[in-house]
Order: sequence, then C-alpha cells, then structure tokens
Amino acid sequence: MIDGYPIYKFKKVKSTMDIAKDFIYENKIGIIVAEEQTEGRGRYGRKWHSPKGGLYFSFQIKKSKLTDFLSEIVSLALISTMRDFGLICKIKFPNDIIINEKKICGILIEKKGEFYIVGVGINLKKVSGEYISMEELTKKSIEIDNVLDRFVGNFKKECEIFEKDFDKGIKNWCENLLK
Repeated sequence: MIDGYPIYKFKKVKSTMDIAKDFIYENKIGIIVAEEQTEGRGRYGRKWHSPKGGLYFSFQIKKSKLTDFLSEIVSLALISTMRDFGLICKIKFPNDIIINEKKICGILIEKKGEFYIVGVGINLKKVSGEYISMEELTKKSIEIDNVLDRFVGNFKKECEIFEKDFDKGIKNWCENLLK
C-alpha cells in the first residue's frame, strides 16, 4: 500500500486502465500495476506497446480543483521521477515524456463519472529499437517498485505545489515543455 492506496499487481493484463475503470464500478480504488499489457492504449485508442520490461500502471482520482490540471501534475511527477534516476526529460504536449527525441513515458487520462483514471507507461528495459529505456540510459538495473514509489512521492509533491502556489506549478510545467 502506498499512501492509503492499495497496490494491485498483475503479471499480464489487457489494460490497467480497464481494471481501474472496473474498480470504480466496484467502489474500489488503488494503483493497478502490470508487468505487461496486451491491449495498452494511448490517446485516440492508439496502441501503446506494453511488453514485459516496462512499468504500466493506472489509478483513480475523484474530481477536484486539482483534476483540472491533472495532465500537468502527472507530467511533472514523471519528469521529477526521471530526474531521480539522473535522466533529464521534457514534456511533449500533451502527454509524452521525451528524452533524446524518443518517448520514454506516456500518459493517458480518461474521465469516468466523478473520477479520472490516470494511466502511465514507462519504458524501463530495452525491448525494441524505436523505444528508449531507463536502463539503457542509466546503464543500471531499474526496479519497478522503486520507480513506482518515487512517482507516487513526486505526484504528491506536485499536487501540493499546485494547491499552494498554482502559478509556480504552471511555470514549472511551462519550463519543462519541449520547445
């Protein structure tokens, strides 16, 4: 459990987003983590290649004033998480995290009733030529749980920044956009 959110781990699923949606109907919340997705998706239903070796997770957030800036908050939390591992990335608007002109992370946010479902995919290990991975860049073994823990901590920090000083949060987001 991380900060009151139970973690549900799966080896292989169709989509963590679909499980998160089902959880809403069951009045459950949590962080749904999969080692592999067979039907991972991005915006407009585009396929998100989700082979074993990545970190794929989704979680639910009830609508609030912060959810209007959920994409910015999640993007900044991912940028901070990558920095924790020595990687400097940029945000390619609206939902990609880029390093060396290649995507290392992707974000998908869908609204379901009073909730938003946030889906994140992070390339941890090298699995194909077109993707760049954290391990490839750091030359170190990366543990899924370590990345997830850091993301959750960074997400909380970014939420606090946006709550206390909205202008600072937006300025930080703008400074991290790919130009």
